[in-house]
This record gives sequence, structure tokens and C-alpha cells, in this order.
Amino acid sequence: YKWERVLYMGWVKRLALLIGTIVLATVVGWTGRDTQAASISSLITSYQPQLKTSQEKTSYTDSAGKTQQATISHPGITMSAEQLETMQKEVRAGAEPWADAFNAYANDSFAKKNPRIYFQPGNDIFIHILGPWRSGNYANPSEYVGDRVNKDGATIFKQTIMWYITGDIAYRANAMNAIRQYEKIQSALSAYNFRFATLTYWLAASAEILRATDCQDSSLNWTQNDTDNLTRVFNVLSVTYNAHSYWMNQHQFNVLGTMGRALFTNNYQLYAEAVEATTVNNAGAHGGNNGSIMYQMRLMTKNDQTGEPVSTAEQHVQLIEMGRDVGHAWDDVGGLSTLAQTIYSQGTKVDPATGTISTADNAVNPFNFLNDRILAGTTYMIRYEKGENVLWTPADSSRGIYTQINPAGRGRIDPFLGILYNYYKYDQKVNMNDDKYRPLTQAYEARMPEGTSPDYPAAGTLLFTRSSAN
Repeated sequence: YKWERVLYMGWVKRLALLIGTIVLATVVGWTGRDTQAASISSLITSYQPQLKTSQEKTSYTDSAGKTQQATISHPGITMSAEQLETMQKEVRAGAEPWADAFNAYANDSFAKKNPRIYFQPGNDIFIHILGPWRSGNYANPSEYVGDRVNKDGATIFKQTIMWYITGDIAYRANAMNAIRQYEKIQSALSAYNFRFATLTYWLAASAEILRATDCQDSSLNWTQNDTDNLTRVFNVLSVTYNAHSYWMNQHQFNVLGTMGRALFTNNYQLYAEAVEATTVNNAGAHGGNNGSIMYQMRLMTKNDQTGEPVSTAEQHVQLIEMGRDVGHAWDDVGGLSTLAQTIYSQGTKVDPATGTISTADNAVNPFNFLNDRILAGTTYMIRYEKGENVLWTPADSSRGIYTQINPAGRGRIDPFLGILYNYYKYDQKVNMNDDKYRPLTQAYEARMPEGTSPDYPAAGTLLFTRSSAN
């Protein structure tokens, strides 16, 4: 009897396993991928925000002095509407790699439901931004405020992403309430602090999504008053930065602020200026402190210490700020990738030599500018950080000659590779195991899902994985 019961129960278990396998196979057949309910985050609600997309027709004067018609796409700061919708759909379906990436993103302190907001509405130095001198208890009030608003900007963006994915109104309330605090800014002195450019970019990128979605509580919907207030604040803060004259990675923060402000306000002339400042920045120094693609990811044709030309066989692209330190060099990867991604989200192409906006047949995507120059500089850095010997040519930094790479902290890989990886893998459809792309592939895939950052969107696995990954 016992033996018969054991045999019977064994067959029952086998039958249950068989039925489960058939059901799972059927689900996979329906969806085209292995989607399991258990992988859908408990943070997802029944409310699914829907994007309202728009195309703003405008015009600008090009580098030849001719008036050109143009269009700005909304939403389209950092992420295109297609990328936003892919991310939302795949996370809500529990699909990989988005599901794991979302879980990691949701555990970031800036993405929690009770994030800390540093803005102090009762403290006048948050309303009237002071310059870099002692004021009361603050040795440098613009630095005090700048550090805090940078954190708030990242928090607002991450709360916005959490809202758009989950539909949980608590996240939208956090983002909208914080932005409305920042709408109270009244004035700023024209003393340089790139953190206010960073804040501008974060606010613009967040507002793009919030403006394009409605929610269950009409008081938390975006209004024309919000647009007017934020536009005014962006103009106020613009005196603290510009797109042409600051040092290396700081230049890129300034361009990010300029680009975000331009797109949010449909100022295509300013956007065109920011695009060129990303690629070449002809109005800035030609070398040295210029943080553009051309000059930061620099093709070394001359030894800046000796003045001697570099032979054709030894010419190479190197990431200049590696002579300073590894952290700021990774900022160049983060900054230039984010700028290129924003330009790409708008469908903008540039002249392959001058980097100005172009609709000519030979125009290229910003990632492909100067023969994939961002990729070349990033690959150079990855190879060095992974322990390879790379050729370094002494380079001018405008603060002296970098005669060698700063070796301190060697081996560090920051979370800024996802934008490049997803562009080349899914949009360019290249073989990611080819020599040109293998260092990027190995470095990125070893760290998936890519982490977050307080300075750049990062989180490439969540934000930028294409729908064709399925």
C-alpha cells in the first residue's frame, strides 16, 4: 500500500510538472520571451501613464546664415518617446533585462518613495543664488546650494522615471512638488557654478516626461503655469554658466544645461549652438580646456610637450582628462554620451567635419562624428582601466601638460557605457565582438544592469535597452 501510494504521488508530481511546462511554453509562445509573473515588480500599479507626444515646428539660422525649418520632438530630452515606451512596457511585463535593472534602480536612495529634498524654501540663498563669496554662515553659498540642487535634480529625474514606469502617484507627487519648489527661484548672480547647469538639465528632462503625462490627481498635472515658471527659472540660472568656456568635463555640464533649456523652451537656435558646442565648440579654446568630442576625445597628431608631430603609424585617440584623474575622465564619457544621446533622440544629424547641424546626404549621427570619436576615446580608457598598455602622447590641458596618465585608482569602470552599447548593438547593428566594439561589450556586459549616477542618467540597461533585445 505504501509503495503504491509513493508511486501514485510520484506520477502526480510528474503530471503537475508536465502541465506546468506546457503552460510556461505556451506563455513563452504567446509573448515571444520567457515572461514570468513573479518577475513583475510589486511596485507596479494598475495605472499606466500614457505619453502625449508632439512636434514643435520652428526655424533657425544655420552656420551659412540661411534660415532653416526644423522640428523639436517632445518628449525628447535624453530619452525619445520610443525609448520611454519600450522601458515602461518591458518593465511592466517583467521582461529581462529591464526587470532586474528596474529593481536595482528602485533601490537607489534617490528613487525611494520618501527621498530627501535639499531645497530650503525658507532659506533665501536658495531663492536668490549668490556668488562664490562668504555670506553669513556660508563660506561659499553657491557651492553650498549647488551641491544640494545637483542632488535634488537627480532625485526629481529618478522620481519621474519611477512614476512613468509604475503609475504610482506618490512618485509623481514627489517630482512635481520638488519642481514647484524650484519654480520659486527669483534671481542669480552671474558667478560661475556648473551645478546650476546640471540642475537645469535634470529639471528639463524630468519636466518633459511630466508634461507629457497626466495622472489620477489633476492638481499634480503639468500646467502652463509650470512651463512659464520653469522657463523663467532657466533664464535666471543661465547667468551662472555658458556653453563654450569651461574646463573639460565642466564644459559638458554647461552644454547639458544649455541643451535642456533650449529643447524645453523650443529655442532651436540655442539648441543648434549646444549641438556644435558638443561636437567641436569652435567658439571655445581649440585644445586645452575644450570639453567637446573633438578636443576631449582627441586625435593625437602632435606631442604638446616637444611640439614634434606624431608619426601616422602612432597617431591615436586618447581621452585627455585621464591625465588628471580617473573619476573626471569617466565624467567625459558620461557627459559626451548623454549629450550625443539627447541629440540622437531629436533625430538631429551633424556635418562630419564641422559638427554643425546638417541635413546633407553625408550628415552623421553624433555617435558617428569624427569616425566614432566618442567610442574611440571611451575604448582607449576601458583598455587602460582593464590593465592594457596604451600609448600616451603628452597633451596640453590649458593647466599644464599631461605627460602621462594618472594611474591612481586604475581599474575603475563607471556606469556610463550603456548609451554607447545600446546604440551600436541595436541601432547600428554591428557585431559587438569585433575588435572595435569588444572592449565596450566586455566592460558593459560584465556590469549589467548598469548602475545609476547623481550627475548623469546612466542606468543604461533600464533606460536605453531597445525593444529588439527580445
